Amino acid sequence: MLKLGFAGIGMIAKKYIGLICQGQVPGVEVTALCSRSLENIQEAVRSCGLTNAAVFTDYSELLRSGAADAVVICTPNGQHPSMTQAALEAGLHVLTEKPAGIWMDEIDRAVAALEQRPELVGGVMYNRRMSKAYRKVKSLIQEGFLGELVRATWLITTLYRPNAYYASGAWRGSWQGEGGGLLMTQVSHQLDLLQWLCGMPVSVLARCGTVNRPIEVENEAELLLTFANGAHGQFIASGHEQPGTDRLEICGTKGRIVVTDGREVEICRLAQEERAFTISCTQPFGEIPSTVERLSFDDGTNEIQQAAALANFAEAVAGRSPIMCSLQEGVRSLQMIQAAYLSHWNRSEMAIPADPKAFPAALEERGFGRSRSI
Repeated sequence: MLKLGFAGIGMIAKKYIGLICQGQVPGVEVTALCSRSLENIQEAVRSCGLTNAAVFTDYSELLRSGAADAVVICTPNGQHPSMTQAALEAGLHVLTEKPAGIWMDEIDRAVAALEQRPELVGGVMYNRRMSKAYRKVKSLIQEGFLGELVRATWLITTLYRPNAYYASGAWRGSWQGEGGGLLMTQVSHQLDLLQWLCGMPVSVLARCGTVNRPIEVENEAELLLTFANGAHGQFIASGHEQPGTDRLEICGTKGRIVVTDGREVEICRLAQEERAFTISCTQPFGEIPSTVERLSFDDGTNEIQQAAALANFAEAVAGRSPIMCSLQEGVRSLQMIQAAYLSHWNRSEMAIPADPKAFPAALEERGFGRSRSI
Protein backbone atom coordinates (compact mmCIF):
# COMPACT_ATOMS: atom_id res chain seq x y z
CA MET A 1 0.00 0.00 0.00
CA LEU A 2 1.49 3.33 -1.07
CA LYS A 3 1.42 5.93 1.72
CA LEU A 4 0.53 9.15 -0.06
CA GLY A 5 0.79 12.71 1.22
CA PHE A 6 -0.86 15.77 -0.30
CA ALA A 7 0.73 19.22 -0.31
CA GLY A 8 -1.77 21.99 -0.95
CA ILE A 9 -5.37 21.14 -0.04
CA GLY A 10 -7.43 23.17 -2.50
CA MET A 11 -10.10 22.18 -5.01
CA ILE A 12 -7.99 19.81 -7.08
CA ALA A 13 -6.38 18.04 -4.10
CA LYS A 14 -9.80 17.49 -2.52
CA LYS A 15 -10.96 15.90 -5.77
CA TYR A 16 -7.98 13.53 -5.86
CA ILE A 17 -8.35 12.67 -2.16
CA GLY A 18 -12.03 11.96 -2.75
CA LEU A 19 -11.23 9.55 -5.59
CA ILE A 20 -8.83 7.65 -3.34
CA CYS A 21 -11.24 7.54 -0.41
CA GLN A 22 -14.01 6.29 -2.71
CA GLY A 23 -11.87 3.29 -3.60
CA GLN A 24 -11.23 4.35 -7.19
CA VAL A 25 -7.43 4.25 -6.82
CA PRO A 26 -6.30 0.78 -5.67
CA GLY A 27 -3.12 0.35 -3.67
CA VAL A 28 -3.06 3.91 -2.30
CA GLU A 29 -3.75 5.31 1.17
CA VAL A 30 -3.83 9.01 2.09
CA THR A 31 -1.61 9.25 5.17
CA ALA A 32 -0.57 12.92 5.30
CA LEU A 33 -2.10 16.33 4.54
CA CYS A 34 -0.18 19.59 4.34
CA SER A 35 -1.55 23.09 3.85
CA ARG A 36 -1.09 26.56 5.26
CA SER A 37 -4.86 26.49 5.78
CA LEU A 38 -5.93 24.35 8.73
CA GLU A 39 -9.52 24.92 7.65
CA ASN A 40 -8.86 23.21 4.31
CA ILE A 41 -7.17 20.29 6.04
CA GLN A 42 -10.02 19.89 8.52
CA GLU A 43 -12.58 19.95 5.72
CA ALA A 44 -10.69 17.18 3.88
CA VAL A 45 -10.45 15.13 7.08
CA ARG A 46 -14.20 15.49 7.72
CA SER A 47 -15.38 14.84 4.18
CA CYS A 48 -13.20 11.77 3.63
CA GLY A 49 -12.92 10.41 7.16
CA LEU A 50 -9.14 10.77 7.23
CA THR A 51 -8.91 10.76 11.01
CA ASN A 52 -5.64 8.80 10.96
CA ALA A 53 -3.84 11.08 8.48
CA ALA A 54 -0.93 13.11 9.82
CA VAL A 55 -1.53 16.88 9.53
CA PHE A 56 1.12 19.49 8.72
CA THR A 57 1.19 23.22 8.08
CA ASP A 58 4.93 23.10 7.30
CA TYR A 59 5.92 21.21 4.13
CA SER A 60 9.45 20.49 5.34
CA GLU A 61 8.00 18.79 8.42
CA LEU A 62 5.91 16.52 6.21
CA LEU A 63 9.01 15.56 4.22
CA ARG A 64 10.96 14.72 7.38
CA SER A 65 8.12 12.92 9.16
CA GLY A 66 8.14 9.55 7.44
CA ALA A 67 4.35 9.77 7.25
CA ALA A 68 4.37 9.35 3.46
CA ASP A 69 6.33 7.44 0.82
CA ALA A 70 5.25 9.83 -1.92
CA VAL A 71 3.71 13.27 -2.25
CA VAL A 72 1.22 14.83 -4.66
CA ILE A 73 1.84 18.56 -5.09
CA CYS A 74 -1.32 20.62 -5.69
CA THR A 75 -0.08 24.13 -4.88
CA PRO A 76 0.00 27.20 -7.19
CA ASN A 77 2.10 26.73 -10.34
CA GLY A 78 5.14 28.69 -9.26
CA GLN A 79 5.67 26.49 -6.22
CA HIS A 80 5.75 23.17 -8.09
CA PRO A 81 9.49 22.95 -8.92
CA SER A 82 10.93 23.86 -5.50
CA MET A 83 8.49 21.54 -3.73
CA THR A 84 9.25 18.76 -6.20
CA GLN A 85 12.98 19.23 -5.68
CA ALA A 86 12.62 19.23 -1.89
CA ALA A 87 10.58 16.02 -1.92
CA LEU A 88 13.04 14.21 -4.17
CA GLU A 89 15.98 15.31 -2.06
CA ALA A 90 14.13 13.98 0.99
CA GLY A 91 13.74 10.60 -0.74
CA LEU A 92 10.03 10.79 -1.63
CA HIS A 93 8.41 9.97 -4.95
CA VAL A 94 6.59 12.95 -6.49
CA LEU A 95 3.57 13.56 -8.68
CA THR A 96 3.13 17.27 -9.28
CA GLU A 97 0.05 18.96 -10.66
CA LYS A 98 0.58 20.45 -14.12
CA PRO A 99 2.35 22.51 -15.24
CA ALA A 100 5.80 21.46 -14.02
CA GLY A 101 6.38 25.07 -12.99
CA ILE A 102 6.86 28.57 -14.38
CA TRP A 103 10.61 29.20 -14.36
CA MET A 104 12.78 26.84 -16.42
CA ASP A 105 15.86 27.16 -14.21
CA GLU A 106 13.83 26.04 -11.19
CA ILE A 107 12.39 23.11 -13.16
CA ASP A 108 15.90 22.19 -14.32
CA ARG A 109 16.98 21.93 -10.68
CA ALA A 110 14.04 19.64 -9.93
CA VAL A 111 14.90 17.46 -12.93
CA ALA A 112 18.55 17.33 -11.77
CA ALA A 113 17.38 16.21 -8.32
CA LEU A 114 15.35 13.41 -9.93
CA GLU A 115 18.30 12.31 -12.06
CA GLN A 116 20.40 12.09 -8.88
CA ARG A 117 17.83 9.66 -7.43
CA PRO A 118 17.04 7.16 -10.22
CA GLU A 119 15.22 4.90 -7.73
CA LEU A 120 12.53 7.59 -7.32
CA VAL A 121 9.57 8.37 -9.57
CA GLY A 122 8.88 11.94 -10.61
CA GLY A 123 5.85 12.70 -12.74
CA VAL A 124 3.52 15.48 -13.91
CA MET A 125 -0.26 15.12 -13.68
CA TYR A 126 -1.09 15.14 -17.38
CA ASN A 127 -3.93 12.72 -16.78
CA ARG A 128 -5.41 13.03 -20.29
CA ARG A 129 -2.68 10.64 -21.40
CA MET A 130 -4.65 7.93 -19.57
CA SER A 131 -7.63 8.41 -21.91
CA LYS A 132 -8.43 5.25 -23.87
CA ALA A 133 -9.29 7.34 -26.92
CA TYR A 134 -5.96 9.16 -27.03
CA ARG A 135 -4.04 5.99 -26.18
CA LYS A 136 -5.72 4.34 -29.17
CA VAL A 137 -4.63 7.25 -31.36
CA LYS A 138 -1.08 7.01 -29.98
CA SER A 139 -1.00 3.29 -30.80
CA LEU A 140 -2.22 3.85 -34.36
CA ILE A 141 0.39 6.53 -34.99
CA GLN A 142 3.19 4.38 -33.57
CA GLU A 143 2.08 1.53 -35.85
CA GLY A 144 2.48 3.83 -38.86
CA PHE A 145 -1.23 4.04 -39.68
CA LEU A 146 -1.10 7.73 -40.65
CA GLY A 147 2.10 7.58 -42.66
CA GLU A 148 3.91 10.90 -42.53
CA LEU A 149 2.26 13.75 -40.62
CA VAL A 150 0.61 16.34 -42.89
CA ARG A 151 -1.53 18.43 -40.51
CA ALA A 152 -2.77 18.54 -36.93
CA THR A 153 -5.65 20.81 -35.96
CA TRP A 154 -7.22 21.17 -32.51
CA LEU A 155 -10.23 23.34 -31.73
CA ILE A 156 -10.74 23.34 -27.96
CA THR A 157 -13.30 25.81 -26.57
CA THR A 158 -14.88 23.65 -23.84
CA LEU A 159 -12.87 25.20 -20.99
CA TYR A 160 -15.29 27.94 -19.97
CA ARG A 161 -14.25 29.91 -16.88
CA PRO A 162 -16.60 32.58 -15.40
CA ASN A 163 -15.46 35.40 -13.13
CA ALA A 164 -16.11 33.24 -10.06
CA TYR A 165 -13.29 30.91 -11.10
CA TYR A 166 -10.75 33.71 -11.06
CA ALA A 167 -12.13 35.02 -7.77
CA SER A 168 -11.61 31.63 -6.11
CA GLY A 169 -7.89 32.28 -5.51
CA ALA A 170 -5.73 35.41 -5.40
CA TRP A 171 -3.19 33.73 -7.69
CA ARG A 172 -5.69 32.84 -10.42
CA GLY A 173 -5.67 34.90 -13.59
CA SER A 174 -2.29 36.48 -12.77
CA TRP A 175 1.15 36.23 -14.31
CA GLN A 176 2.78 36.10 -10.91
CA GLY A 177 0.59 33.33 -9.56
CA GLU A 178 0.10 31.13 -12.62
CA GLY A 179 2.77 32.14 -15.12
CA GLY A 180 0.11 32.46 -17.81
CA GLY A 181 -3.56 32.01 -18.53
CA LEU A 182 -5.57 29.62 -20.68
CA LEU A 183 -2.49 28.11 -22.31
CA MET A 184 -0.78 27.47 -18.99
CA THR A 185 -3.67 26.46 -16.75
CA GLN A 186 -6.27 24.78 -18.98
CA VAL A 187 -5.08 23.71 -22.42
CA SER A 188 -1.62 22.63 -21.33
CA HIS A 189 -3.32 19.20 -21.21
CA GLN A 190 -4.16 19.40 -24.90
CA LEU A 191 -0.76 20.83 -25.85
CA ASP A 192 0.89 17.97 -23.97
CA LEU A 193 -1.27 15.49 -25.88
CA LEU A 194 -0.54 17.20 -29.19
CA GLN A 195 3.23 16.83 -28.84
CA TRP A 196 2.85 13.34 -27.31
CA LEU A 197 0.90 12.21 -30.37
CA CYS A 198 2.49 14.20 -33.20
CA GLY A 199 5.97 15.00 -31.94
CA MET A 200 7.37 18.28 -30.69
CA PRO A 201 6.73 21.30 -32.94
CA VAL A 202 9.81 23.28 -33.89
CA SER A 203 8.23 26.74 -34.13
CA VAL A 204 5.08 28.71 -33.28
CA LEU A 205 3.36 31.90 -34.40
CA ALA A 206 0.78 32.90 -31.79
CA ARG A 207 -1.88 35.44 -30.92
CA CYS A 208 -3.34 35.65 -27.42
CA GLY A 209 -6.20 37.75 -26.09
CA THR A 210 -8.22 38.55 -22.97
CA VAL A 211 -11.98 38.77 -23.53
CA ASN A 212 -14.56 39.97 -20.99
CA ARG A 213 -12.70 38.88 -17.83
CA PRO A 214 -10.98 41.05 -15.14
CA ILE A 215 -7.66 39.20 -15.46
CA GLU A 216 -4.07 39.92 -16.53
CA VAL A 217 -3.61 36.77 -18.58
CA GLU A 218 -5.14 35.42 -21.77
CA ASN A 219 -8.38 33.45 -22.05
CA GLU A 220 -8.15 32.82 -25.80
CA ALA A 221 -5.27 31.86 -28.08
CA GLU A 222 -4.50 30.81 -31.64
CA LEU A 223 -1.24 28.99 -32.39
CA LEU A 224 0.19 28.20 -35.83
CA LEU A 225 2.70 25.40 -35.37
CA THR A 226 5.36 23.89 -37.61
CA PHE A 227 6.63 20.35 -37.07
CA ALA A 228 10.06 18.96 -37.84
CA ASN A 229 8.99 17.46 -41.19
CA GLY A 230 7.38 20.73 -42.32
CA ALA A 231 3.81 19.69 -41.42
CA HIS A 232 1.61 22.45 -40.02
CA GLY A 233 -0.59 22.57 -36.96
CA GLN A 234 -3.37 24.87 -35.84
CA PHE A 235 -4.37 25.13 -32.19
CA ILE A 236 -7.37 27.32 -31.33
CA ALA A 237 -8.51 27.63 -27.73
CA SER A 238 -10.99 29.71 -25.74
CA GLY A 239 -12.11 29.90 -22.14
CA HIS A 240 -14.98 32.34 -22.70
CA GLU A 241 -17.19 30.63 -25.33
CA GLN A 242 -20.44 28.76 -24.78
CA PRO A 243 -21.23 26.19 -26.02
CA GLY A 244 -17.78 24.75 -26.61
CA THR A 245 -16.18 22.41 -29.12
CA ASP A 246 -13.45 19.82 -28.64
CA ARG A 247 -12.21 18.37 -31.94
CA LEU A 248 -8.76 17.09 -32.87
CA GLU A 249 -7.86 16.18 -36.45
CA ILE A 250 -4.57 14.50 -37.33
CA CYS A 251 -3.99 13.99 -41.05
CA GLY A 252 -1.23 11.93 -42.60
CA THR A 253 -0.28 10.64 -46.03
CA LYS A 254 -2.15 7.35 -45.37
CA GLY A 255 -5.27 8.53 -43.53
CA ARG A 256 -6.89 10.74 -40.95
CA ILE A 257 -7.90 10.42 -37.29
CA VAL A 258 -10.54 12.64 -35.67
CA VAL A 259 -11.18 12.72 -31.92
CA THR A 260 -14.33 14.49 -30.70
CA ASP A 261 -14.96 15.35 -27.05
CA GLY A 262 -12.14 13.05 -25.98
CA ARG A 263 -14.42 10.02 -26.48
CA GLU A 264 -15.36 9.52 -30.13
CA VAL A 265 -12.64 8.42 -32.55
CA GLU A 266 -13.09 8.35 -36.34
CA ILE A 267 -10.41 6.44 -38.24
CA CYS A 268 -10.25 7.05 -41.99
CA ARG A 269 -7.99 4.68 -43.97
CA LEU A 270 -6.93 5.65 -47.47
CA ALA A 271 -6.80 2.83 -50.03
CA GLN A 272 -3.55 4.27 -51.37
CA GLU A 273 -0.90 6.52 -49.92
CA GLU A 274 -1.63 10.10 -51.05
CA ARG A 275 1.80 10.82 -52.50
CA ALA A 276 1.65 7.73 -54.69
CA PHE A 277 -1.98 8.44 -55.69
CA THR A 278 -1.31 11.97 -56.91
CA ILE A 279 1.30 10.61 -59.33
CA SER A 280 -0.79 7.72 -60.65
CA CYS A 281 -4.18 9.48 -60.78
CA THR A 282 -5.24 10.58 -64.30
CA GLN A 283 -8.48 12.35 -63.32
CA PRO A 284 -8.33 16.12 -62.63
CA PHE A 285 -10.65 15.75 -59.65
CA GLY A 286 -9.78 12.21 -58.63
CA GLU A 287 -10.24 11.15 -55.01
CA ILE A 288 -8.68 8.32 -53.04
CA PRO A 289 -11.14 5.62 -51.93
CA SER A 290 -11.26 5.25 -48.18
CA THR A 291 -12.90 3.33 -45.36
CA VAL A 292 -14.08 4.75 -42.06
CA GLU A 293 -14.20 3.09 -38.63
CA ARG A 294 -15.82 4.77 -35.62
CA LEU A 295 -14.98 3.93 -32.01
CA SER A 296 -16.49 5.21 -28.79
CA PHE A 297 -14.81 5.12 -25.36
CA ASP A 298 -16.37 5.39 -21.93
CA ASP A 299 -13.58 7.02 -19.89
CA GLY A 300 -13.81 10.59 -21.16
CA THR A 301 -14.40 12.28 -17.81
CA ASN A 302 -11.69 14.06 -15.85
CA GLU A 303 -12.45 11.99 -12.76
CA ILE A 304 -11.92 8.63 -14.48
CA GLN A 305 -8.65 9.79 -16.04
CA GLN A 306 -7.43 11.37 -12.80
CA ALA A 307 -8.08 8.16 -10.89
CA ALA A 308 -6.24 6.23 -13.61
CA ALA A 309 -3.30 8.64 -13.42
CA LEU A 310 -3.05 8.29 -9.64
CA ALA A 311 -3.19 4.50 -10.01
CA ASN A 312 -0.47 4.68 -12.67
CA PHE A 313 1.71 6.67 -10.25
CA ALA A 314 1.30 3.96 -7.62
CA GLU A 315 2.14 1.28 -10.19
CA ALA A 316 5.22 3.24 -11.27
CA VAL A 317 6.41 3.57 -7.67
CA ALA A 318 5.98 -0.19 -7.28
CA GLY A 319 8.05 -0.76 -10.43
CA ARG A 320 5.19 -2.38 -12.33
CA SER A 321 4.60 0.34 -14.94
CA PRO A 322 6.32 3.37 -16.47
CA ILE A 323 5.04 6.74 -15.27
CA MET A 324 2.47 8.20 -17.69
CA CYS A 325 4.33 11.53 -17.94
CA SER A 326 7.77 11.93 -16.42
CA LEU A 327 9.00 15.21 -15.01
CA GLN A 328 11.32 15.51 -18.00
CA GLU A 329 8.47 14.99 -20.47
CA GLY A 330 6.24 17.41 -18.59
CA VAL A 331 8.55 20.27 -19.55
CA ARG A 332 7.72 19.99 -23.26
CA SER A 333 4.26 21.54 -23.16
CA LEU A 334 5.68 24.39 -21.07
CA GLN A 335 8.30 25.01 -23.75
CA MET A 336 5.51 25.26 -26.32
CA ILE A 337 3.49 27.62 -24.11
CA GLN A 338 6.32 29.99 -23.30
CA ALA A 339 7.40 30.15 -26.94
CA ALA A 340 3.78 31.02 -27.81
CA TYR A 341 3.76 33.89 -25.31
CA LEU A 342 7.03 35.22 -26.68
CA SER A 343 5.66 34.97 -30.23
CA HIS A 344 2.58 36.94 -29.23
CA TRP A 345 4.57 39.65 -27.45
CA ASN A 346 7.18 39.91 -30.22
CA ARG A 347 4.65 39.51 -33.05
CA SER A 348 6.92 37.03 -34.76
CA GLU A 349 7.47 33.31 -35.19
CA MET A 350 9.48 31.72 -32.36
CA ALA A 351 11.57 28.58 -32.23
CA ILE A 352 10.53 25.81 -29.81
CA PRO A 353 12.15 25.66 -27.34
CA ALA A 354 12.91 29.35 -27.07
CA ASP A 355 15.88 30.75 -25.19
CA PRO A 356 15.03 29.79 -21.57
CA LYS A 357 16.08 33.26 -20.41
CA ALA A 358 13.71 35.05 -22.82
CA PHE A 359 10.42 34.33 -21.04
CA PRO A 360 11.48 35.48 -17.55
CA ALA A 361 13.12 38.54 -19.10
CA ALA A 362 9.90 39.39 -20.95
CA LEU A 363 7.84 39.01 -17.77
CA GLU A 364 10.33 41.15 -15.86
CA GLU A 365 9.93 43.89 -18.47
CA ARG A 366 6.18 43.78 -17.85
CA GLY A 367 6.57 44.06 -14.08
CA PHE A 368 5.87 40.40 -13.25
CA GLY A 369 9.27 39.13 -12.16
CA ARG A 370 9.58 36.13 -9.89
CA SER A 371 10.72 38.26 -6.93
CA ARG A 372 7.12 39.45 -6.64
CA SER A 373 5.48 36.09 -7.31
CA ILE A 374 2.71 34.86 -5.04
